[in-house]
Amino acid sequence: MHALSYTTHPSALRTAIAAAEAALRRQAHPNFVRWSVANGNPPRISFARTAGLLGLLGASLAALLLTLSRQARAWRLLALIGWLPGIWAVAASYSGMCICMYALGRGRQHVRPWDLFEDAEGGSPATAGLRHRSFDSFGSGNSFETEPWVVRYEEQGLVRKIFDRETWIQEAALRQIQDTIFVQALVVGLLVSGVLTAVFVPLPAGNFF
Repeated sequence: MHALSYTTHPSALRTAIAAAEAALRRQAHPNFVRWSVANGNPPRISFARTAGLLGLLGASLAALLLTLSRQARAWRLLALIGWLPGIWAVAASYSGMCICMYALGRGRQHVRPWDLFEDAEGGSPATAGLRHRSFDSFGSGNSFETEPWVVRYEEQGLVRKIFDRETWIQEAALRQIQDTIFVQALVVGLLVSGVLTAVFVPLPAGNFF
């Protein structure tokens, strides 16, 4: 506004252009990529993370008990059964990936909430009842919380959301990114579980029971 009070040259908008570009590059685009790569909805990712944490804690408890017992050290290697998939699942969940969904069907993801429900005419609920022109907003707040599909999705049970319908990812680039995340999470699982194994196995037996 200060620049426009002195000139109408396009350079007066340079600051606004820089701010808009920074928001697109550093916020909007990264957030969109993270949202697109996720193969599960938030309840499914939370479920996968919780299951991974439980497996990790259970394996750690088992390794601790075996260390305190009179059992041979080789038995402590059984903790790998819980450590590897647990760490693997937790690491992948922070990128929006459920390794079970990936393993059961590579290139698949949950159907988006607004695509789950169709109106009586078979249209998409994301556009049902909307007669806006292309540049019209949803309102003064540009909010979608009152859309019919939001209400219907919230009414679904937690178990239904976790095991929701799945669909094929048509974009090959997204499938490649998911492959990379899957392998990276596996590497993290191997490294961390290897470190935990190297810590617990050499420890002397406690001989408490």
